[in-house]
Amino acid sequence: MFEFKIAFNYLLFKKRRLSASLISLLSILVISLVVWVVLVFLSVTNGIEKNWLKKLTSLNAPIRIAPTDEYYSSYYYMIDSFSSKSDYLAKNISEKLNSKLSDPYDDQIDGELARSFPKPIIENGKLLDPIKKLDKILEGEKNSSNADISYQDYELSAAQLRLTLNRTKKDLFTEFKDERVNFLTQMSYLMSMTEKNPNLKSLIEEPLSFDLNHYLNHMDKSFDSAQKDIPNFFTFVDKNVFQKRLTDLFSNISIDKIELEKGYLLDPQLLKINSPIKALMAYDSEGLKKIILSENSLAYQGFINGEIIKDKGAILFRTKDKIFKISKNDNVHLGENLNLNAKIDLNTLENAQSLNDIKLDIQGNFKSFYLEGKISLKNVNLKNFKLLENFQKNPYFYTFSKGNTKKDLDKLPTLDNKKAILLPKNYRNSNVLIGDNGYLSYATMSVSSNQEIRIPIYVAGFYDPGVLPIGNKCVIVPPEITKTINATNSSFSFEGTPMNGVYVWMKDMKKADLLKEKITKELEKENIAIFFNVTTYKDFEFSKDLMQQFQSDRTLFTLIAIIILIAACSNIISMLVLLVNDKKKEIAILRSMGASSKSIAVIFGFCGFIMGLFSSIIGIGASIITLKHLDLVIKLLSMIQGHTFFNAAFFGNKLPNDLSYDALIFVIIITPVLALIAGIVPAIKASKVHPSSILRSQ
Repeated sequence: MFEFKIAFNYLLFKKRRLSASLISLLSILVISLVVWVVLVFLSVTNGIEKNWLKKLTSLNAPIRIAPTDEYYSSYYYMIDSFSSKSDYLAKNISEKLNSKLSDPYDDQIDGELARSFPKPIIENGKLLDPIKKLDKILEGEKNSSNADISYQDYELSAAQLRLTLNRTKKDLFTEFKDERVNFLTQMSYLMSMTEKNPNLKSLIEEPLSFDLNHYLNHMDKSFDSAQKDIPNFFTFVDKNVFQKRLTDLFSNISIDKIELEKGYLLDPQLLKINSPIKALMAYDSEGLKKIILSENSLAYQGFINGEIIKDKGAILFRTKDKIFKISKNDNVHLGENLNLNAKIDLNTLENAQSLNDIKLDIQGNFKSFYLEGKISLKNVNLKNFKLLENFQKNPYFYTFSKGNTKKDLDKLPTLDNKKAILLPKNYRNSNVLIGDNGYLSYATMSVSSNQEIRIPIYVAGFYDPGVLPIGNKCVIVPPEITKTINATNSSFSFEGTPMNGVYVWMKDMKKADLLKEKITKELEKENIAIFFNVTTYKDFEFSKDLMQQFQSDRTLFTLIAIIILIAACSNIISMLVLLVNDKKKEIAILRSMGASSKSIAVIFGFCGFIMGLFSSIIGIGASIITLKHLDLVIKLLSMIQGHTFFNAAFFGNKLPNDLSYDALIFVIIITPVLALIAGIVPAIKASKVHPSSILRSQ
């Protein structure tokens, strides 16, 4: 143990060893700085990679099982097109799985098959059913104690999306409303809804106040004509439909705050006047008055300045030389937007025939007065709201049900014979709102012509498409839509991605390769491996190149980090060489007292190791602090650079700031080891010191 004691003594700062001590401190500082940079850089890059992987597999899945060409050319798949029991239409995976007959062909009814038609594969006297066998394999994996997985089939297609955007521009001062209709048309990819996707809940965006206000403004209207090329003007719905829409909405949300827009007509009795309220007023020859709660007389020409006061229960408008009584027939308008606390009066929902019949209890301060009382829901904007804990499926907007075990509650609903769809969130930038109506259009061939088929749809929500080449054009639709389109039009190509297949999700993506291997072995065991191609996210068409680039970048960054650490640890050689030269006399004395060459080498080798370890601790501490305050560092770098340091389009709105354990282990191991290796050269030199020659020279 004396070697370690001597090594620690040599590392202590002493004035008489000033040059060696300074070099030692400089070596520790340089290595610490390198460890700090390497750890921060690797942690951020690893975090970015994890975020990209999460986005890559959120809408899709870590494992995809797709039918092969052998499957599509097999008797099992092709026979449906020649069978009356299958309506002479090919079936997708879901239809095959739910079909009672693996072989629907009836030679007494159906036409004779050609000699070149594929031969059926018989197993135990029955037609081999690869889809049902695949489902059995996946169900077995799902029920196993070691696997936490879920799976569901998917189908892809394409159609033209056309949305009718009905917007109302209103002037509350004059009660003028301008109904405008715009159209959005775009060729879109379609993906069937996979409600069993455990990541889907995190992708669905909650409805915004803009969506609910849009719904409120159109709650009593019908836009069934949106499917026409030139839509007719809206019509009003009957009382029962209006009541149902009210129930669907207010049984699932509670209102916290509302916004009354500039120009809102206010009941004077709502004003709780404790001190004079500055306002503007104009009146006509009949004595009818228009009052605006504002102090900006320049914005309202023809209005006179004054203030509203309350005297003996009467509300008055007072100018410099006159006093006017404000009656219920007079109009009192807001001069600017006003936010208030609000709660809906649930009793007024019953038998309500319009928004005027629904009341809100409001309260709040506005400058020098207090508002409290009841107002109607008409011309009110919802500002803050929340979904109730006992949320049930709302057919108007889509979000995952809470506390329910019924699977159908998470499926896309149908409203007024219109299918619900989910759009990528970038559609919000095109002024699309939840509730907008339209249709999906696709072409089908008839005997004599090419016909256009339209499927009525409405926007039920938005989702985050993640990292997907066609993500911003991929519309999530009910499975029956993709089935219908593909049954009549099978010429669509989805950029190399299989049109039909099964997605398999698991919590730990690191187990994807292991699960793929297990599924492949089970497929081979059941003699159906030729019918399916099992791939992981590393081999998907849209992510393969990206994953390979991530791997190359990780390898390159690791090599660069090792090279930089080697250069930094080289300073230890200089320090220890100086220390050996400075301690030659002490080394000679130790050797003459019986210390072996090995002990001398251990002393200086241990010095290098301790310096590397101590530098690692300092660098790790600095990196933890930096990562915790990474936003401030990015702001500083952006300020120095003059623009955003990291583009949000590539790296997201916030960089990952979690310490990477892989990078931490890498630094903790490699830095002391490199420092120990750097100390070997001086240690060997010290071990070869001859005590007799050194002592004679001294």
